[in-house]
Amino acid sequence: MQTLAEYCRPFKEANAVWPSLPIGADAREHWWRQWLNHSRTERPWDALRLLLPQLLLTPGNNVRSGEAYQRLVMRGEPAQAADLAQAPQLHDPAGPSISLAPHPTGAVPVLSFRDHRDFVLAVRCLANRCEEVPVQPTVHAQAISGLIHWGLIREVDRRTRCQILLLHRAPYSSLPADSIPDQPSADQWIALSQTWRLEHELTHIACRRLVGEMRINLYDELVADALGMTAALGRFDADLFRRGLGLSMHAHPDSDARAHVYVSTLEPSEHHQAFQMVLQRAAELEELIARHQWPIDAMPLLAKLVRGQLNQPLTDGAGSTAASEPD
Repeated sequence: MQTLAEYCRPFKEANAVWPSLPIGADAREHWWRQWLNHSRTERPWDALRLLLPQLLLTPGNNVRSGEAYQRLVMRGEPAQAADLAQAPQLHDPAGPSISLAPHPTGAVPVLSFRDHRDFVLAVRCLANRCEEVPVQPTVHAQAISGLIHWGLIREVDRRTRCQILLLHRAPYSSLPADSIPDQPSADQWIALSQTWRLEHELTHIACRRLVGEMRINLYDELVADALGMTAALGRFDADLFRRGLGLSMHAHPDSDARAHVYVSTLEPSEHHQAFQMVLQRAAELEELIARHQWPIDAMPLLAKLVRGQLNQPLTDGAGSTAASEPD
């Protein structure tokens, strides 16, 4: 467990000078483009299972130590008929879709689901190495890096690892449409949620590339939600951010709050203080953007935010010597 001081540390490479943006396509991106051009993507699950054999295994307790995981995932041996017969089945077989999402730091493959149970299965197989971990019902997205992917290993480089986004098509953080500013219709809110969700997860991956890490903590959620919300709604609303985390006005979490996920490594006695801090940073961010002291455009805003910390106020001067201006 981390102390609050450890939990609030800055990004590992917060002061790094960024490369010129947009970054050109790398070997992984080229591989995915070629695969998408030549594969039948209307039913991508079956094709992906042969590249990401983690998806062939039913999540459970210590599955990664078993013979099947070692054979299929670690050694990349071809799946046998028995492996396919025993593989977990989707609740909505026609639900998954795959695409390549563009971003200034590089395009990322995105696997989307209509059924939340299928999304949870993919999260457990890929993000949790086939462990049957709890997944909050209010969680509808997951960014993953470092995956063993046998297409990339065989065709690009044996050291190449996969990064991918998993998305579930649903209202963002399970918030109802009538609680959203400007009162979008239910269908409009789903579309806005997908924009928010995608930009949120792409921001996590951008942080890994630009400032050295993709963390699961409250400050990183503020950073990612700032870019996601502004992309979807054209503003940052601190109260909407609070409700999306599942926190009360006094920083107390609901039982199924997303916020619980982001303090799992923090000493329990420090949770409430961390929740209070993130709400204060959110209020500061709303004011800075509303007063036009901070930009609303994604990459300049990110350049400001990655210089901040959970336990320090955001000010107009923060980030003034951050990364070189994005192109």
